[in-house]
Amino acid sequence: MRRSADRYTVPVRSLRDIALIEEQRQAAGLAAVAPESRALAGGTVARGAPGTWYNSAVGLGLGARVSDAEIDELIAFHESHGVEPRIEVCPFADETLARGLASRGFVVRQFEMCFFRELDPASPARPLVETPAGLEIRAVDVRRDDEVRAHTMVAVSGFMPPGQPIAEEFLESCARALRHERTIGVGAWLDGRLVGAGAMEATPPSAGLFGLSVLAEYRRRGIQQALLAWRLNEAARRGCLIACIGSLPGAGTERNVRRMGFQLAYTKVALVRPGEGLTPVAG
Repeated sequence: MRRSADRYTVPVRSLRDIALIEEQRQAAGLAAVAPESRALAGGTVARGAPGTWYNSAVGLGLGARVSDAEIDELIAFHESHGVEPRIEVCPFADETLARGLASRGFVVRQFEMCFFRELDPASPARPLVETPAGLEIRAVDVRRDDEVRAHTMVAVSGFMPPGQPIAEEFLESCARALRHERTIGVGAWLDGRLVGAGAMEATPPSAGLFGLSVLAEYRRRGIQQALLAWRLNEAARRGCLIACIGSLPGAGTERNVRRMGFQLAYTKVALVRPGEGLTPVAG
């Protein structure tokens, strides 16, 4: 990353560096908030209650070969807890990781696109459309159980099919992450109601944005962009040079972040090893 006369620039040749920074941030974050985790092959493998998002591995194989023994350790760590082995594979990971996973029956579960945007406190981000009068964007007070619960319910609602019951263990895993000192929870209130929720981890030089949802009846009113701009500006204020955010291909998040100046950095894939009696990650 280099600095021009008045702003930071990220040349194409450094997309790999962005991927390494973001994957290492995710690995450190997962290790910090998961009930159980261990370092593995340069990344983190973690687990928690069956069905919760803790049950995954991230950041493996970046800068080093991955041995068969390390992949077997990942499998045993999850299967011994009754959960489906899951790993997010960065395209810049050593090729031994993909080969080892394929030889052990891992299959594709989903793709995720990671977008990035440069940050500059002198050029604050702004929503591209007018937001509703009276909209308040602020950090969630994690000392208040009611705010934490409301934030969690709104955030999770955007990632589940309408009407699908949400397990209490999954909600608690999200609340645990929200309360962690690494996390900044952000909410959008309109007429006293929490209508949008998102979160961020700002650890210079990068910030990771995640968990953004707006209640269905309040969409297409600029609230998602307002939440996005607030987090970008707060990350810049805290000294971050870039912000990253993940999106499923073609999802609303992708469209919104592209409008707000994000570019595609890389696409990674979630691989799983299905097995009888093993619980997959919900959603």
